[in-house]
Amino acid sequence: MKLQHLAVIFVIIIIPISMVLSQYTSTHIKTIERQTQYNTRLINATYDAMKAFKVNTVNNRYSTLNNSKIRDIEAAINVFYNSLGTSMKIQGYSTHDMQEYTPAILFNLYDGYYIYTNYYDTEISNYKYGIKPLVAYSCRYVKGKDYDFVVNYTLDNTITIVGKVDGEYVTKTGHLIYDDGTSMTGEVLTETLLTLDDAGNQTIANYEYVVYNSQKIYKENNITLGDGNGATPYYQRYFMFSSQYKKDYVQDDRISNPNNSTMQYLLNHTNNGHLFSDSAQNYYDNGKEFVEWLKTSGIADKITVDDARDSENNPITYDNKEINGNNKIFNTSANNNPLQTDSLFNSHRKEVIRKSIETNLISSIANYNAHSSVGYEFAMPKIQEDEWEKIENYVCVTAFLQGLPIGAKVFNNYCIISSNSNEETVGNDSIYFIVRNASGNYEYHEPGCKVMIEQLKNGATVVGAYQNSDFERIAISLTGSDANAHTQLNDEEDTSKAYYYPQYSERNGGTVKAATGCYNCIVNASDAYSSDDILKNVDNIGDTPSMSGENLRTTYLRALSRCRQDLYVTNGYFGY
Repeated sequence: MKLQHLAVIFVIIIIPISMVLSQYTSTHIKTIERQTQYNTRLINATYDAMKAFKVNTVNNRYSTLNNSKIRDIEAAINVFYNSLGTSMKIQGYSTHDMQEYTPAILFNLYDGYYIYTNYYDTEISNYKYGIKPLVAYSCRYVKGKDYDFVVNYTLDNTITIVGKVDGEYVTKTGHLIYDDGTSMTGEVLTETLLTLDDAGNQTIANYEYVVYNSQKIYKENNITLGDGNGATPYYQRYFMFSSQYKKDYVQDDRISNPNNSTMQYLLNHTNNGHLFSDSAQNYYDNGKEFVEWLKTSGIADKITVDDARDSENNPITYDNKEINGNNKIFNTSANNNPLQTDSLFNSHRKEVIRKSIETNLISSIANYNAHSSVGYEFAMPKIQEDEWEKIENYVCVTAFLQGLPIGAKVFNNYCIISSNSNEETVGNDSIYFIVRNASGNYEYHEPGCKVMIEQLKNGATVVGAYQNSDFERIAISLTGSDANAHTQLNDEEDTSKAYYYPQYSERNGGTVKAATGCYNCIVNASDAYSSDDILKNVDNIGDTPSMSGENLRTTYLRALSRCRQDLYVTNGYFGY
């Protein structure tokens, strides 16, 4: 056979193979590109949902929990689908189509979680897309005949016990703490408000405040009746921030309510012209009382991890083998400090949260298959350990997107976006310090910021410590409409609203000194001490002078305790 004939045969064989391989490679490249695009769109949509929830919870800080939570979640879900649907239009998918490919959206909040899915509603006897009822982070414990109760956990160290304890039925809520002798004292709290008068004029000022009867109450600045020299004395006035962004003054109820007088409470907490908050002390007092009850009731010394039971009274086995056995979950000590992330209590709490969420997500996604028209077998994917860590400790939005054709395969992925800055919870890392340096300038830092610690050692002073959400921008309406109407993330500035920052500036004698964020906290966040380091006093950082007569550790613990106590009260958690 001539060489030319061999060449022809070679070409006849190779060209089809090359064409097939080229088409195969091209298809896979397009599949990878499409998958990358869909991943990005899912991340963006989930981020938009979390951003909407965060903005709405901040703007709704003066609303009640019951009135706002479901609306905030519904608004966030609408934002998710609008964002995802808009980005997918180029592929021919509508917002409604996206619902068919999202078997579940998880919102895990402070004391439980919601799942948005297509579920059977018994009220209408049919399936519908909606938010299923709240599921608590709970676990049952059984020991002998005298102990059979359920513990409802939260994203922090607060628990609720319901059931038979030492032979008696109880319902008890408290903060699980380790009492190391830290003293909590009263403190002066300030917050910036933008108020409107009857003519719509704006006034921005700093006010001292306390939380009482589920409301923030502010002390009016320099308001007196009379001249202070005659029969009419100086009289301090207090007010609440109304839904119309006006001052709703507290009436003097000392005669009509002598045993529960709001005015008397406020006057009792006003000394030397300042309004003092005792929220941190109340938090610690509750914690000490609760821990003492756990000891006297036998829970602290008798209940172990092995006593955990499922709904059918079968022992529960958790993935973390280090916490199984006869470890006493609720017996606090230096080695089991509930505030520390590596404590036995915290490890067990996270396992309970994980197992509850995982079980219900598997069930919800499996049930979704029964009435799905997509023709795809939806299933719960494996969530990575570092992502479970987010879910177990922070408010998160988790969105599942599955079954979308992307060429050689179908898209199947999920996205988790967490937030430690919201009005839903106060995490260990949710506290910012406002520091006045030697030059008189104000800057806010994370408590473990090494730059701040060096400044404190050289004469700087902590002037306040607040939740990080207090540094978020607040919107108020100038038109009389609801300023808490749920944000749809319009990039254009809304001229019908005014904005301010609750903890953005320090006012002294009419002068505004704006606080700026610490550059090191932003760009070098990993090069900082953690909350565990502060609690354990690593490198003696806890002994660093922070405020007059206080060290850094005490200031941090007081701020954390007060922020959690005030959040529980204003949100109506646990019967407060």
